[in-house]
Amino acid sequence: MQHQQTWYAHGKLLITGEYLVMEGARALAMPVNKGQHLLVRSLDGEHGGMLKWTAKKTNGLWFSAEYAIPSLQIQKTTNPKLAEKLVEILSVAREMAPLFLNGKQSFDVETQLEFDTEFGFGSSSTLVANLAAWAGVNPFSLQWNALGGSGYDVACAHMETPLFYQIVDKEAVLDSVDWRPAFKEQLYFVYLGQKQHSDKSILQFKKQAVFTENTIRDISAISESVVKAEILTDFEKLLQQHEKIMSEVLGIPSVQEKLFKDYSGVVKSLGAWGGDFVLATSHETDSNFRRHMEERGFNTIFSWDELVLKG
Repeated sequence: MQHQQTWYAHGKLLITGEYLVMEGARALAMPVNKGQHLLVRSLDGEHGGMLKWTAKKTNGLWFSAEYAIPSLQIQKTTNPKLAEKLVEILSVAREMAPLFLNGKQSFDVETQLEFDTEFGFGSSSTLVANLAAWAGVNPFSLQWNALGGSGYDVACAHMETPLFYQIVDKEAVLDSVDWRPAFKEQLYFVYLGQKQHSDKSILQFKKQAVFTENTIRDISAISESVVKAEILTDFEKLLQQHEKIMSEVLGIPSVQEKLFKDYSGVVKSLGAWGGDFVLATSHETDSNFRRHMEERGFNTIFSWDELVLKG
């Protein structure tokens, strides 16, 4: 007899607190309305010993693999690197839950990603959140032990609203926040077209970053103030303060300095600096803003309502 279970996790964006969230800063994050599905079909014990995995993305197959279980040995795959990465995550999940994938059943698994793998919306974190639900383990522990990072992205996976996220005494602390800016029609998310790899960005940060406890307090205070801003100009000042602090911490120029020096609004990096999405404020009409960005070579643009989850 075949049994079927499904899970879903939201993608994410980190509005404030990038990098320093790992050091205890209070960060503002939010789930987006695109995520990842996990469908698991299990077979009776007589069919034990095989895990078939099919990962799909928006334009078709991402990769597929077959594993022997419980050994998790790759039998065949279309992408050895991705298949190995999945083994690492599944192995950690099984360390946490020894009965998970113990070989007494076979499974046919399918994942479906709703966003471009290059976007940085959390193809890994949505997978981790769904796998944790399937294995019955703590998603933050699975994320930290398998992939590292702060865990804010996993926090977004099952939230319906923006949230404050902070690591306190090695525990994840989440606070839902009602953040719907009065000026949201003037906020856009623009893809810069250069996928950033979080693990590399984090290593670079740990090697080069310069900050103090005051820096962490300042970033936390900005996070709190951002959700209270009632007019766009106040919001923009906060973004500029945040970018100035992080530019000094990282020792690199902000995205506005590098790519948008002559732009009338404010542009802030979201997450790893260098090429994923930015948050841009606009003082133009929607059509003028989009044309302006396209003239600069940036063609993937979401308005607030097009991307933010309506909780």
